[in-house]
Amino acid sequence: MLGPVSAGWAAPFLVDDFEGASNTRNGRSNVYAQEPSRALQMRTTEQHHGGASALLLKYDKKGTGGPYDSGGWCGYYTQVKSGQQYFDASPYATMTFWVKGAKGDESFMVGLADRHWDEAGDSVKSEPIGKYLPAGRVTTEWQQARVPLAVVMVDLKELASVAICFEKDCFPNGEGKGTVYVDDLAFE
Repeated sequence: MLGPVSAGWAAPFLVDDFEGASNTRNGRSNVYAQEPSRALQMRTTEQHHGGASALLLKYDKKGTGGPYDSGGWCGYYTQVKSGQQYFDASPYATMTFWVKGAKGDESFMVGLADRHWDEAGDSVKSEPIGKYLPAGRVTTEWQQARVPLAVVMVDLKELASVAICFEKDCFPNGEGKGTVYVDDLAFE
Protein backbone atom coordinates (compact mmCIF):
# COMPACT_ATOMS: atom_id res chain seq x y z
CA MET A 1 0.00 0.00 0.00
CA LEU A 2 1.27 3.43 -0.90
CA GLY A 3 1.71 6.08 1.78
CA PRO A 4 0.43 9.64 1.50
CA VAL A 5 1.81 11.79 -1.30
CA SER A 6 3.95 14.63 0.00
CA ALA A 7 5.16 17.89 -1.49
CA GLY A 8 8.35 17.63 -3.49
CA TRP A 9 7.50 14.44 -5.40
CA ALA A 10 6.76 15.99 -8.81
CA ALA A 11 9.27 16.68 -11.58
CA PRO A 12 10.43 20.33 -11.57
CA PHE A 13 8.07 22.75 -13.34
CA LEU A 14 9.63 25.70 -15.17
CA VAL A 15 7.38 28.76 -14.83
CA ASP A 16 9.54 31.17 -16.83
CA ASP A 17 13.01 31.16 -18.35
CA PHE A 18 12.40 34.70 -19.67
CA GLU A 19 13.19 33.67 -23.23
CA GLY A 20 9.72 34.25 -24.73
CA ALA A 21 6.99 36.86 -24.49
CA SER A 22 5.07 35.04 -21.73
CA ASN A 23 5.64 32.40 -19.08
CA THR A 24 4.95 28.69 -19.65
CA ARG A 25 1.38 29.09 -18.35
CA ASN A 26 0.68 31.93 -20.83
CA GLY A 27 0.13 34.16 -17.83
CA ARG A 28 0.42 37.92 -17.72
CA SER A 29 3.59 39.42 -16.24
CA ASN A 30 4.20 43.05 -15.40
CA VAL A 31 5.32 45.49 -12.75
CA TYR A 32 3.02 47.09 -10.22
CA ALA A 33 3.59 50.35 -8.39
CA GLN A 34 1.91 52.85 -6.10
CA GLU A 35 3.33 56.36 -6.26
CA PRO A 36 5.76 57.67 -5.40
CA SER A 37 7.54 54.28 -5.81
CA ARG A 38 8.33 53.00 -9.30
CA ALA A 39 9.44 49.81 -11.04
CA LEU A 40 10.48 48.80 -14.56
CA GLN A 41 10.80 45.32 -16.06
CA MET A 42 12.23 44.08 -19.32
CA ARG A 43 13.83 40.99 -20.73
CA THR A 44 17.55 41.49 -21.30
CA THR A 45 20.27 39.59 -23.14
CA GLU A 46 23.04 41.50 -21.34
CA GLN A 47 22.77 39.36 -18.18
CA HIS A 48 21.38 35.83 -18.04
CA HIS A 49 21.97 32.61 -16.16
CA GLY A 50 20.58 30.09 -18.62
CA GLY A 51 19.50 30.52 -22.22
CA ALA A 52 19.95 33.88 -23.91
CA SER A 53 17.96 36.29 -21.71
CA ALA A 54 16.76 37.05 -18.19
CA LEU A 55 14.36 39.40 -16.43
CA LEU A 56 15.76 42.82 -15.50
CA LEU A 57 13.92 44.63 -12.69
CA LYS A 58 14.69 48.23 -11.74
CA TYR A 59 13.04 49.52 -8.59
CA ASP A 60 12.83 52.79 -6.71
CA LYS A 61 11.00 52.15 -3.41
CA LYS A 62 10.42 55.46 -1.67
CA GLY A 63 10.32 55.76 2.12
CA THR A 64 7.71 58.51 2.45
CA GLY A 65 4.78 59.94 0.52
CA GLY A 66 1.83 58.18 -1.03
CA PRO A 67 -0.89 56.29 0.86
CA TYR A 68 -0.32 56.13 4.62
CA ASP A 69 2.92 58.11 4.02
CA SER A 70 4.62 54.72 3.47
CA GLY A 71 6.35 55.64 0.22
CA GLY A 72 4.02 53.51 -1.87
CA TRP A 73 5.05 50.08 -3.08
CA CYS A 74 6.41 48.37 -6.19
CA GLY A 75 7.34 45.02 -7.61
CA TYR A 76 6.83 42.48 -10.36
CA TYR A 77 4.32 39.67 -10.76
CA THR A 78 3.77 36.76 -13.10
CA GLN A 79 0.49 34.86 -13.21
CA VAL A 80 0.65 31.10 -12.92
CA LYS A 81 -3.08 30.65 -13.32
CA SER A 82 -4.18 30.11 -16.90
CA GLY A 83 -7.44 31.95 -17.56
CA GLN A 84 -9.60 30.95 -14.59
CA GLN A 85 -7.63 27.73 -14.00
CA TYR A 86 -5.43 28.10 -10.91
CA PHE A 87 -2.07 26.32 -10.77
CA ASP A 88 -1.77 23.34 -8.42
CA ALA A 89 1.62 23.83 -6.74
CA SER A 90 0.85 21.32 -3.95
CA PRO A 91 3.16 18.62 -5.42
CA TYR A 92 6.13 20.99 -4.98
CA ALA A 93 8.09 21.91 -1.87
CA THR A 94 10.23 24.76 -3.14
CA MET A 95 10.19 27.70 -5.53
CA THR A 96 13.59 28.29 -7.13
CA PHE A 97 15.09 30.98 -9.33
CA TRP A 98 18.48 32.48 -10.11
CA VAL A 99 19.20 36.06 -9.04
CA LYS A 100 21.99 38.60 -9.11
CA GLY A 101 22.20 42.31 -8.42
CA ALA A 102 23.78 45.09 -10.42
CA LYS A 103 25.68 46.32 -7.32
CA GLY A 104 24.98 43.69 -4.64
CA ASP A 105 22.93 43.97 -1.43
CA GLU A 106 19.67 44.58 -3.32
CA SER A 107 16.69 43.18 -1.42
CA PHE A 108 13.14 41.99 -2.01
CA MET A 109 10.58 39.52 -0.76
CA VAL A 110 8.81 36.79 -2.69
CA GLY A 111 5.02 37.02 -2.75
CA LEU A 112 2.57 34.22 -3.51
CA ALA A 113 -1.12 34.72 -4.20
CA ASP A 114 -3.77 32.02 -4.07
CA ARG A 115 -7.42 32.49 -5.11
CA HIS A 116 -8.19 34.62 -2.03
CA TRP A 117 -5.16 36.93 -2.39
CA ASP A 118 -5.67 37.12 -6.16
CA GLU A 119 -9.19 38.45 -5.61
CA ALA A 120 -7.81 40.91 -3.01
CA GLY A 121 -5.08 42.08 -5.43
CA ASP A 122 -2.23 41.25 -3.05
CA SER A 123 0.07 38.40 -1.99
CA VAL A 124 1.56 36.84 1.14
CA LYS A 125 5.25 37.72 1.47
CA SER A 126 8.29 35.68 2.46
CA GLU A 127 11.14 37.02 4.53
CA PRO A 128 13.75 39.12 2.69
CA ILE A 129 15.45 37.12 -0.07
CA GLY A 130 18.84 36.91 1.66
CA LYS A 131 17.46 34.17 3.91
CA TYR A 132 17.05 31.90 0.87
CA LEU A 133 20.41 32.59 -0.83
CA PRO A 134 23.69 30.70 -0.24
CA ALA A 135 25.62 33.96 0.40
CA GLY A 136 22.88 35.29 2.72
CA ARG A 137 22.39 38.34 0.48
CA VAL A 138 22.07 39.33 -3.18
CA THR A 139 25.53 39.65 -4.77
CA THR A 140 26.82 40.53 -8.24
CA GLU A 141 27.18 36.80 -9.02
CA TRP A 142 24.31 34.46 -9.94
CA GLN A 143 22.92 32.49 -6.99
CA GLN A 144 19.99 30.10 -6.82
CA ALA A 145 17.28 31.18 -4.39
CA ARG A 146 15.40 28.28 -2.80
CA VAL A 147 12.20 29.46 -1.10
CA PRO A 148 10.30 26.71 0.77
CA LEU A 149 6.62 27.02 -0.17
CA ALA A 150 5.67 26.21 3.42
CA VAL A 151 6.93 29.64 4.59
CA VAL A 152 3.98 31.35 2.89
CA MET A 153 0.49 30.52 4.15
CA VAL A 154 -1.48 30.17 0.91
CA ASP A 155 -3.56 27.43 -0.68
CA LEU A 156 -0.99 25.83 -2.98
CA LYS A 157 -3.74 23.95 -4.84
CA GLU A 158 -5.05 27.29 -6.17
CA LEU A 159 -1.96 29.38 -6.86
CA ALA A 160 -2.60 32.50 -8.94
CA SER A 161 0.69 34.38 -9.10
CA VAL A 162 4.27 34.79 -7.97
CA ALA A 163 5.65 38.24 -7.17
CA ILE A 164 8.95 39.94 -6.43
CA CYS A 165 8.09 42.61 -3.90
CA PHE A 166 10.23 45.60 -2.96
CA GLU A 167 8.79 46.15 0.52
CA LYS A 168 9.74 48.77 3.11
CA ASP A 169 10.89 45.99 5.48
CA CYS A 170 13.64 45.08 2.98
CA PHE A 171 15.47 48.40 3.32
CA PRO A 172 17.00 50.61 6.00
CA ASN A 173 14.69 53.60 6.48
CA GLY A 174 12.08 51.81 4.33
CA GLU A 175 13.50 52.90 0.98
CA GLY A 176 15.78 51.38 -1.64
CA LYS A 177 16.74 51.71 -5.27
CA GLY A 178 18.48 49.21 -7.52
CA THR A 179 18.50 46.64 -10.30
CA VAL A 180 18.16 42.87 -10.01
CA TYR A 181 18.26 40.13 -12.63
CA VAL A 182 16.13 37.00 -12.33
CA ASP A 183 16.23 33.82 -14.42
CA ASP A 184 14.75 30.31 -14.54
CA LEU A 185 11.81 30.60 -12.13
CA ALA A 186 10.57 27.10 -11.26
CA PHE A 187 8.76 24.91 -8.73
CA GLU A 188 10.56 21.82 -7.44
